Amino acid sequence: MILQSQPVDEARRQAVRAFFDGLTAGAFPPALFAPAPLFWTTLSGPMVGNAYFRVPAMLARIFPDGLNFTVEELILEGERAAAAVRSEGRFDGDSLYSNDYAFFFNFVGAQISSVAEHFNPLRVSPALSERMRVALAD
Repeated sequence: MILQSQPVDEARRQAVRAFFDGLTAGAFPPALFAPAPLFWTTLSGPMVGNAYFRVPAMLARIFPDGLNFTVEELILEGERAAAAVRSEGRFDGDSLYSNDYAFFFNFVGAQISSVAEHFNPLRVSPALSERMRVALAD
Protein backbone atom coordinates (compact mmCIF):
# COMPACT_ATOMS: atom_id res chain seq x y z
CA MET A 1 0.00 0.00 0.00
CA ILE A 2 1.33 3.45 -0.97
CA LEU A 3 0.56 6.25 1.47
CA GLN A 4 0.24 9.75 0.07
CA SER A 5 1.54 12.76 1.91
CA GLN A 6 -1.58 14.85 2.61
CA PRO A 7 0.28 18.18 3.00
CA VAL A 8 2.00 17.75 -0.39
CA ASP A 9 -1.24 16.65 -2.08
CA GLU A 10 -3.07 19.66 -0.64
CA ALA A 11 -0.27 22.03 -1.70
CA ARG A 12 -0.45 20.64 -5.25
CA ARG A 13 -4.24 20.97 -5.26
CA GLN A 14 -3.85 24.60 -4.18
CA ALA A 15 -1.21 25.17 -6.89
CA VAL A 16 -3.63 23.96 -9.58
CA ARG A 17 -6.37 26.24 -8.25
CA ALA A 18 -3.89 29.16 -8.08
CA PHE A 19 -2.98 28.45 -11.72
CA PHE A 20 -6.60 28.91 -12.84
CA ASP A 21 -7.10 31.89 -10.53
CA GLY A 22 -4.03 33.44 -12.22
CA LEU A 23 -5.39 32.78 -15.71
CA THR A 24 -8.61 34.57 -14.73
CA ALA A 25 -6.98 37.42 -12.75
CA GLY A 26 -4.37 38.35 -15.37
CA ALA A 27 -1.18 37.13 -13.65
CA PHE A 28 0.20 33.97 -12.08
CA PRO A 29 1.18 34.10 -8.41
CA PRO A 30 4.92 34.30 -7.68
CA ALA A 31 6.65 30.98 -6.98
CA LEU A 32 3.84 28.94 -8.55
CA PHE A 33 6.22 27.32 -11.04
CA ALA A 34 9.39 25.28 -10.65
CA PRO A 35 12.47 26.60 -12.48
CA ALA A 36 12.30 26.21 -16.29
CA PRO A 37 8.71 24.91 -16.55
CA LEU A 38 7.47 23.39 -19.81
CA PHE A 39 4.20 24.42 -21.50
CA TRP A 40 2.22 22.95 -24.38
CA THR A 41 -1.16 24.01 -25.82
CA THR A 42 -3.42 22.66 -28.54
CA LEU A 43 -2.92 25.73 -30.76
CA SER A 44 0.74 26.49 -30.14
CA GLY A 45 2.30 23.14 -29.34
CA PRO A 46 5.39 23.64 -27.16
CA MET A 47 5.73 27.24 -26.00
CA VAL A 48 9.29 28.55 -26.07
CA GLY A 49 10.86 30.21 -23.03
CA ASN A 50 8.50 32.11 -20.78
CA ALA A 51 5.83 32.74 -23.44
CA TYR A 52 3.09 31.06 -21.39
CA PHE A 53 3.70 33.53 -18.54
CA ARG A 54 2.21 36.21 -20.84
CA VAL A 55 -1.06 34.27 -21.35
CA PRO A 56 -2.94 35.60 -18.27
CA ALA A 57 -2.25 39.26 -19.21
CA MET A 58 -3.22 38.52 -22.83
CA LEU A 59 -6.52 36.98 -21.68
CA ALA A 60 -7.18 39.99 -19.41
CA ARG A 61 -6.75 42.35 -22.41
CA ILE A 62 -9.11 40.36 -24.64
CA PHE A 63 -11.73 39.50 -21.99
CA PRO A 64 -12.32 42.72 -19.99
CA ASP A 65 -14.47 40.93 -17.39
CA GLY A 66 -12.09 37.96 -17.35
CA LEU A 67 -12.11 34.56 -18.95
CA ASN A 68 -13.44 32.56 -16.03
CA PHE A 69 -12.15 29.02 -15.54
CA THR A 70 -14.18 26.50 -13.55
CA VAL A 71 -12.45 23.33 -12.39
CA GLU A 72 -15.07 20.63 -12.73
CA GLU A 73 -12.84 17.74 -11.72
CA LEU A 74 -9.32 17.48 -10.33
CA ILE A 75 -7.39 14.23 -9.94
CA LEU A 76 -4.01 14.04 -8.21
CA GLU A 77 -1.73 11.03 -8.51
CA GLY A 78 1.80 11.33 -7.17
CA GLU A 79 3.60 14.15 -8.96
CA ARG A 80 0.87 14.54 -11.59
CA ALA A 81 -2.57 16.12 -11.76
CA ALA A 82 -5.35 16.20 -14.34
CA ALA A 83 -8.12 18.79 -14.39
CA ALA A 84 -11.35 18.90 -16.38
CA VAL A 85 -12.06 22.60 -16.82
CA ARG A 86 -14.60 24.87 -18.49
CA SER A 87 -14.02 28.50 -19.49
CA GLU A 88 -16.43 31.28 -20.31
CA GLY A 89 -16.02 34.97 -21.08
CA ARG A 90 -17.09 37.80 -23.36
CA PHE A 91 -14.86 39.65 -25.81
CA ASP A 92 -15.49 42.41 -28.34
CA GLY A 93 -18.42 43.65 -26.29
CA ASP A 94 -20.88 40.80 -26.57
CA SER A 95 -19.12 37.85 -28.22
CA LEU A 96 -19.32 34.82 -25.94
CA TYR A 97 -16.45 32.35 -25.83
CA SER A 98 -16.55 29.08 -23.92
CA ASN A 99 -14.55 25.91 -24.14
CA ASP A 100 -13.90 22.63 -22.36
CA TYR A 101 -10.34 21.68 -21.45
CA ALA A 102 -8.22 18.87 -20.12
CA PHE A 103 -5.15 20.23 -18.33
CA PHE A 104 -2.30 17.99 -17.26
CA PHE A 105 0.25 19.15 -14.68
CA ASN A 106 3.54 17.78 -13.40
CA PHE A 107 5.11 18.96 -10.15
CA VAL A 108 8.44 19.29 -8.42
CA GLY A 109 7.44 19.41 -4.78
CA ALA A 110 4.43 21.72 -4.72
CA GLN A 111 5.55 23.77 -7.75
CA ILE A 112 4.22 23.21 -11.26
CA SER A 113 6.96 21.95 -13.59
CA SER A 114 4.86 21.43 -16.73
CA VAL A 115 1.41 22.18 -18.11
CA ALA A 116 -0.31 20.63 -21.13
CA GLU A 117 -3.51 22.43 -22.16
CA HIS A 118 -5.87 20.50 -24.44
CA PHE A 119 -9.08 22.08 -25.78
CA ASN A 120 -11.39 22.12 -28.79
CA PRO A 121 -9.70 24.45 -31.31
CA LEU A 122 -12.87 24.62 -33.42
CA ARG A 123 -14.45 26.80 -30.72
CA VAL A 124 -11.74 29.46 -31.17
CA SER A 125 -13.06 31.79 -33.85
CA PRO A 126 -10.63 33.24 -36.40
CA ALA A 127 -11.26 36.73 -34.93
CA LEU A 128 -10.44 35.56 -31.40
CA SER A 129 -7.43 33.59 -32.60
CA GLU A 130 -6.02 36.68 -34.33
CA ARG A 131 -6.59 38.85 -31.26
CA MET A 132 -4.77 36.29 -29.13
CA ARG A 133 -1.85 36.09 -31.55
CA VAL A 134 -1.45 39.88 -31.65
CA ALA A 135 -1.81 40.25 -27.87
CA LEU A 136 0.85 37.60 -27.21
CA ALA A 137 3.22 39.28 -29.66
CA ASP A 138 3.03 42.59 -27.76
